Amino acid sequence: MIRNFFLVTFILLYISCTPKPPPVPQPSPTPLVPEWIGRQPADDNFWYGVGMSDIKGNDDPRQAARQRAQSEIAEQLKVSIRSQMTDVMQATNMEYNEYSRSIIETRVETSLDYVEVSDSYQDSQSQYVLAKLDKQQYFDNLEREKKEAETVSSNLVLKSMGGVSANAFINLALALETVSPFIDLYPEMEFPAGSGEIESISSIVAGILRDYNDRIQIRFNPSSLQTIPLINDDKRITVTVIDKETGQTLASIWLRVKFSDEPDHDLILTKDDGSTIYQLKKIMFAAGSYSLSFSVDYESILSKRSRSLLKMVPKQFPVTVVLAAPKIMFAETITNLGDQAPDSPIVGSIKRCFEDNYSATFVDNKADADMLLDLHVSTLEHTERISDIYPYFVHASGSLSLVNAATGQEILNATIAEEKGADFYSIEKAGVNALKNLAKKMDLDLCK
Repeated sequence: MIRNFFLVTFILLYISCTPKPPPVPQPSPTPLVPEWIGRQPADDNFWYGVGMSDIKGNDDPRQAARQRAQSEIAEQLKVSIRSQMTDVMQATNMEYNEYSRSIIETRVETSLDYVEVSDSYQDSQSQYVLAKLDKQQYFDNLEREKKEAETVSSNLVLKSMGGVSANAFINLALALETVSPFIDLYPEMEFPAGSGEIESISSIVAGILRDYNDRIQIRFNPSSLQTIPLINDDKRITVTVIDKETGQTLASIWLRVKFSDEPDHDLILTKDDGSTIYQLKKIMFAAGSYSLSFSVDYESILSKRSRSLLKMVPKQFPVTVVLAAPKIMFAETITNLGDQAPDSPIVGSIKRCFEDNYSATFVDNKADADMLLDLHVSTLEHTERISDIYPYFVHASGSLSLVNAATGQEILNATIAEEKGADFYSIEKAGVNALKNLAKKMDLDLCK
């Protein structure tokens, strides 16, 4: 029995010392795909965005996915801001379309600094990121910034209440620009001061600017002008800008001056006494009655941003300009190869230019003339004729001068462009042809 006991014990010890086979590996459980990959979360506390990027060929797929998630949040913010801005435009009767894109882009760019990564997931091909923006934090930050802007803007509005002035326009424009990034949040102030009434700052600024615009009046001395086309060096008009409600003159006001329907305009600035002098330019029109229009130039007074928010329509103040037909004494010297050519068609071309464009009449007496017109034209053989089978070539050119008969001041001094004429049989006929071509193709600015 003892021998059996030792045998059993030996067998058990042998078995316990024999090395065990390695465990069979078990497959790891496949991670669950988050729900937000297929369906973006939505609740009242956050804006969510889901971004995805390919792992292959991307140095930082997580960052790329995060940026795309931010873009989704940005689009939701844009929709929200646009909706609020539309409501404000309808309530204030103001136009923000030109400026709304800038407001939205600035707001979104600032807000994305507060976006957080809420979750992420990666499979064999793609990286996914779930980002979120806390709505309460977003609106708290906006409210704080809006309050600061309201304080600054309110002070600027109150500074502008002393009446119409260049500084008042500048302060009102700055007030509007200060609150414009928060225009969809309806920035407000107490107005009038001490009344306890709260009103939209944009509506207040728009109302004051339009009231000031209506109060501006432009006066002229003389009230109308009479002049002659091409002669107006002594024609000046005194322009005075006043506040018609208080009677005070307005300094440093930019005025735009336009002649009839011409696209170009002049700019003039009123002096300390509210007046300025405008001197007519040379008027190159036919005789008749025209309008010289003066208006406040808000492009020079208000910034581009404030003008895009406010559609200011300045009042037009016209001055009648009556142009009398000029009387011209015409003297010409026309030679063809050294000989006088008094019957040249150039004379008729020049007269038609002044008659058609300026209703001019021609006189023989210098004492009756408003202007003195001198024409000098001559011809010159271009090259010697090579042989009888080649034509004669002659070139014609000249000059034209126009002088104010009363003052002796030169109005115009122009070179008449060279033209060529030819004839196979006569050099004189070639010269006549050159003069004819010169008459046909005369290119003077005042004849256009």
